[in-house]
Amino acid sequence: MKREEIFPQLPLPPELAYDFLGTFARCEYALKTSGFAKAKRNSVEADWDNFAEEVGKHFARIEDDEFKSAVAYLIAEPPRKQVLHEGRLSWKDSPPNAKNSSAQQTLLMVRRVRNNLFHGAKIWSPERRLEGGRDERLVRSALTVLKHCMEHRRTRMAFMHGIF
Repeated sequence: MKREEIFPQLPLPPELAYDFLGTFARCEYALKTSGFAKAKRNSVEADWDNFAEEVGKHFARIEDDEFKSAVAYLIAEPPRKQVLHEGRLSWKDSPPNAKNSSAQQTLLMVRRVRNNLFHGAKIWSPERRLEGGRDERLVRSALTVLKHCMEHRRTRMAFMHGIF
């Protein structure tokens, strides 16, 4: 099957989707191997919430305008959640909890971007015709955040080289 057949109506460039999904996967590996992991029955998953608590100070020190803009966009214009409403797939606004830190809010939105893309919600999304580049901006913003997060001292080596 050709790439264009797998993602027939993806609302963003396939290279961007590939870059984002690959970066996200490397981030999850880096988190798990650098101590941000939690056990789930017979498996392990990245502990994004614990990481957000620690990386919060790192967030505050980043001076990069692209990063600041990405964080602001993800919090102010968060990705929606796909829900089942009266037996039909639909979208629901689901802003982050303002009581949480900026890092916690942002990383939750990054995960939602990943979930929407990876779990198929965006492949044939009817929203894409109405939103004029919103999906692409969300993915680019999430990718920017991920790359800056992996500059954190505990995750950098695992992200870059698979060292743990």
